[in-house]
Amino acid sequence: MKITVEKDGFKFIIPAFLIGLAFLFITNLWPVGIFLLLFAVASTLFFRQVHGDTEFDDSQIIAPASGTVIEIREAIEPDFIKDQVVKLSIFMSVFDEHINYAPVDGEVVYCEHQPWGFKKAYLDAASDGNEAQKIGFRNEKSAWAMKQIAGIVARRIVCRCRVGDRLRAGEKLGLIRFGSRVELFFPLGTEFTVTKGQHISGGRTIIGRLS
Repeated sequence: MKITVEKDGFKFIIPAFLIGLAFLFITNLWPVGIFLLLFAVASTLFFRQVHGDTEFDDSQIIAPASGTVIEIREAIEPDFIKDQVVKLSIFMSVFDEHINYAPVDGEVVYCEHQPWGFKKAYLDAASDGNEAQKIGFRNEKSAWAMKQIAGIVARRIVCRCRVGDRLRAGEKLGLIRFGSRVELFFPLGTEFTVTKGQHISGGRTIIGRLS
Protein backbone atom coordinates (compact mmCIF):
# COMPACT_ATOMS: atom_id res chain seq x y z
CA MET A 1 0.00 0.00 0.00
CA LYS A 2 1.27 3.49 -0.85
CA ILE A 3 -0.02 7.05 -0.42
CA THR A 4 0.18 9.77 -3.06
CA VAL A 5 -1.31 13.27 -3.37
CA GLU A 6 -4.09 13.86 -5.91
CA LYS A 7 -2.91 16.32 -8.59
CA ASP A 8 -5.97 18.52 -8.08
CA GLY A 9 -4.66 19.37 -4.61
CA PHE A 10 -1.41 20.99 -5.69
CA LYS A 11 -3.19 24.23 -6.69
CA PHE A 12 -3.99 24.64 -2.97
CA ILE A 13 -0.90 23.09 -1.39
CA ILE A 14 1.92 24.79 -3.31
CA PRO A 15 0.68 28.43 -3.11
CA ALA A 16 -0.21 28.07 0.60
CA PHE A 17 3.21 26.60 1.36
CA LEU A 18 5.22 29.20 -0.60
CA ILE A 19 3.24 32.23 0.61
CA GLY A 20 3.24 30.91 4.17
CA LEU A 21 7.00 30.43 4.05
CA ALA A 22 7.46 33.99 2.80
CA PHE A 23 5.22 35.42 5.54
CA LEU A 24 7.32 33.73 8.22
CA PHE A 25 10.09 36.25 7.48
CA ILE A 26 7.77 39.28 7.77
CA THR A 27 7.80 40.20 11.46
CA ASN A 28 4.20 41.29 11.89
CA LEU A 29 2.70 38.68 9.58
CA TRP A 30 4.34 35.50 10.87
CA PRO A 31 1.00 34.22 12.35
CA VAL A 32 -0.46 34.32 8.83
CA GLY A 33 2.55 32.34 7.66
CA ILE A 34 1.96 29.69 10.31
CA PHE A 35 -1.71 29.48 9.35
CA LEU A 36 -0.91 29.04 5.65
CA LEU A 37 1.69 26.35 6.37
CA LEU A 38 -0.82 24.47 8.52
CA PHE A 39 -3.37 24.83 5.71
CA ALA A 40 -0.84 23.35 3.28
CA VAL A 41 -0.30 20.36 5.58
CA ALA A 42 -4.06 19.90 6.06
CA SER A 43 -4.64 20.10 2.29
CA THR A 44 -1.96 17.48 1.70
CA LEU A 45 -3.81 15.12 4.05
CA PHE A 46 -7.16 15.99 2.49
CA PHE A 47 -5.99 15.27 -1.08
CA ARG A 48 -4.21 12.04 -0.17
CA GLN A 49 -4.93 8.91 -2.15
CA VAL A 50 -4.29 5.57 -0.51
CA HIS A 51 -3.48 2.92 -3.10
CA GLY A 52 -4.45 -0.63 -2.11
CA ASP A 53 -3.11 -3.75 -3.79
CA THR A 54 -6.26 -5.88 -3.38
CA GLU A 55 -7.85 -7.55 -6.39
CA PHE A 56 -11.63 -7.86 -6.42
CA ASP A 57 -13.91 -10.40 -8.07
CA ASP A 58 -16.73 -9.29 -10.35
CA SER A 59 -19.47 -9.82 -7.75
CA GLN A 60 -17.97 -7.66 -4.99
CA ILE A 61 -19.03 -4.05 -4.40
CA ILE A 62 -16.19 -1.73 -3.34
CA ALA A 63 -16.60 1.41 -1.23
CA PRO A 64 -16.82 4.39 -3.63
CA ALA A 65 -15.61 6.81 -0.94
CA SER A 66 -14.01 6.96 2.51
CA GLY A 67 -16.38 8.00 5.28
CA THR A 68 -19.22 6.90 7.52
CA VAL A 69 -22.23 4.92 6.30
CA ILE A 70 -25.24 7.07 7.28
CA GLU A 71 -28.07 5.31 5.45
CA ILE A 72 -29.03 1.96 3.92
CA ARG A 73 -32.62 1.69 2.76
CA GLU A 74 -34.94 1.02 -0.16
CA ALA A 75 -35.72 4.02 -2.36
CA ILE A 76 -36.68 5.04 -5.89
CA GLU A 77 -33.82 5.98 -8.23
CA PRO A 78 -35.61 8.26 -10.73
CA ASP A 79 -32.92 9.17 -13.24
CA PHE A 80 -31.11 6.08 -14.51
CA ILE A 81 -32.47 2.85 -13.04
CA LYS A 82 -35.96 4.38 -12.66
CA ASP A 83 -37.11 1.72 -10.22
CA GLN A 84 -37.01 0.63 -6.59
CA VAL A 85 -33.42 0.11 -5.43
CA VAL A 86 -31.27 -0.32 -2.35
CA LYS A 87 -29.66 3.03 -1.52
CA LEU A 88 -26.45 3.38 0.51
CA SER A 89 -25.22 6.84 1.60
CA ILE A 90 -21.72 7.73 2.81
CA PHE A 91 -20.82 10.98 4.58
CA MET A 92 -17.26 12.17 3.95
CA SER A 93 -15.95 14.52 6.64
CA VAL A 94 -13.09 16.96 6.03
CA PHE A 95 -10.77 14.42 7.69
CA ASP A 96 -11.53 11.62 5.21
CA GLU A 97 -9.72 10.88 1.97
CA HIS A 98 -11.88 12.51 -0.72
CA ILE A 99 -11.06 10.45 -3.79
CA ASN A 100 -14.03 8.63 -5.34
CA TYR A 101 -13.87 5.15 -6.87
CA ALA A 102 -15.86 2.86 -9.15
CA PRO A 103 -17.71 0.33 -6.96
CA VAL A 104 -17.89 -2.51 -9.54
CA ASP A 105 -16.39 -3.28 -12.94
CA GLY A 106 -18.61 -1.69 -15.57
CA GLU A 107 -19.17 0.81 -18.36
CA VAL A 108 -20.31 4.38 -17.76
CA VAL A 109 -23.57 4.73 -19.73
CA TYR A 110 -25.13 7.80 -18.08
CA CYS A 111 -23.71 11.08 -16.73
CA GLU A 112 -25.69 14.12 -15.62
CA HIS A 113 -24.87 17.19 -13.54
CA GLN A 114 -27.44 18.43 -11.01
CA PRO A 115 -26.97 22.20 -10.28
CA TRP A 116 -28.77 22.98 -7.01
CA GLY A 117 -27.95 24.01 -3.43
CA PHE A 118 -25.33 23.38 -0.75
CA LYS A 119 -27.06 22.02 2.37
CA LYS A 120 -25.07 20.12 4.99
CA ALA A 121 -24.11 16.81 3.35
CA TYR A 122 -25.18 14.57 6.26
CA LEU A 123 -28.80 15.81 6.06
CA ASP A 124 -31.37 13.76 4.11
CA ALA A 125 -32.34 16.92 2.21
CA ALA A 126 -28.87 17.04 0.65
CA SER A 127 -29.58 13.87 -1.32
CA ASP A 128 -32.10 15.55 -3.63
CA GLY A 129 -31.42 19.26 -3.10
CA ASN A 130 -27.65 19.67 -3.40
CA GLU A 131 -25.24 20.17 -6.28
CA ALA A 132 -24.49 16.65 -7.56
CA GLN A 133 -23.02 14.53 -10.32
CA LYS A 134 -25.06 11.44 -11.24
CA ILE A 135 -23.33 8.48 -12.92
CA GLY A 136 -24.96 5.32 -14.28
CA PHE A 137 -23.04 2.06 -14.85
CA ARG A 138 -23.83 -1.22 -16.54
CA ASN A 139 -22.08 -4.55 -17.03
CA GLU A 140 -23.13 -8.01 -18.18
CA LYS A 141 -24.78 -8.78 -14.82
CA SER A 142 -26.38 -5.59 -13.55
CA ALA A 143 -26.91 -1.82 -13.69
CA TRP A 144 -26.33 0.61 -10.85
CA ALA A 145 -25.93 4.32 -10.16
CA MET A 146 -23.67 6.54 -8.09
CA LYS A 147 -24.16 10.16 -7.02
CA GLN A 148 -21.38 12.56 -5.94
CA ILE A 149 -23.02 15.23 -3.75
CA ALA A 150 -21.50 18.55 -2.69
CA GLY A 151 -21.98 19.81 0.88
CA ILE A 152 -22.02 23.12 2.71
CA VAL A 153 -18.20 23.31 2.51
CA ALA A 154 -17.63 21.21 -0.62
CA ARG A 155 -18.33 23.47 -3.59
CA ARG A 156 -16.51 21.55 -6.28
CA ILE A 157 -17.26 18.08 -7.66
CA VAL A 158 -14.62 16.60 -9.95
CA CYS A 159 -15.87 13.76 -12.17
CA ARG A 160 -13.26 12.37 -14.55
CA CYS A 161 -15.30 9.60 -16.16
CA ARG A 162 -17.38 10.01 -19.30
CA VAL A 163 -20.05 7.97 -21.08
CA GLY A 164 -18.31 5.07 -22.80
CA ASP A 165 -15.51 4.72 -20.26
CA ARG A 166 -15.06 1.26 -18.79
CA LEU A 167 -13.82 1.29 -15.19
CA ARG A 168 -12.48 -1.43 -12.94
CA ALA A 169 -13.73 -1.90 -9.39
CA GLY A 170 -11.68 0.39 -7.13
CA GLU A 171 -10.49 2.61 -10.01
CA LYS A 172 -10.42 6.37 -9.31
CA LEU A 173 -13.16 8.33 -11.08
CA GLY A 174 -13.00 11.73 -9.37
CA LEU A 175 -13.21 13.54 -6.03
CA ILE A 176 -15.19 16.11 -4.06
CA ARG A 177 -13.42 18.97 -2.31
CA PHE A 178 -13.75 19.61 1.42
CA GLY A 179 -16.56 17.47 2.90
CA SER A 180 -19.38 15.81 1.01
CA ARG A 181 -21.61 12.77 0.42
CA VAL A 182 -21.60 9.82 -1.99
CA GLU A 183 -24.57 7.56 -2.66
CA LEU A 184 -24.96 4.20 -4.38
CA PHE A 185 -28.15 2.78 -5.93
CA PHE A 186 -28.21 -0.97 -6.60
CA PRO A 187 -31.03 -3.32 -7.64
CA LEU A 188 -33.22 -4.88 -4.94
CA GLY A 189 -31.66 -8.08 -3.65
CA THR A 190 -28.17 -6.58 -3.52
CA GLU A 191 -26.50 -7.61 -0.27
CA PHE A 192 -24.66 -4.85 1.57
CA THR A 193 -22.36 -6.21 4.28
CA VAL A 194 -21.66 -2.91 6.07
CA THR A 195 -23.87 -1.28 8.70
CA LYS A 196 -25.07 2.22 9.50
CA GLY A 197 -22.39 4.09 11.48
CA GLN A 198 -19.51 2.01 10.11
CA HIS A 199 -16.45 3.82 8.76
CA ILE A 200 -15.23 2.51 5.40
CA SER A 201 -12.22 3.13 3.13
CA GLY A 202 -12.77 4.17 -0.48
CA GLY A 203 -11.35 1.80 -3.09
CA ARG A 204 -10.44 -0.78 -0.45
CA THR A 205 -13.39 -1.83 1.75
CA ILE A 206 -15.69 -4.49 0.33
CA ILE A 207 -19.18 -3.23 1.23
CA GLY A 208 -21.41 -5.80 -0.44
CA ARG A 209 -22.05 -8.33 -3.17
CA LEU A 210 -24.18 -8.32 -6.30
CA SER A 211 -27.12 -10.70 -6.21
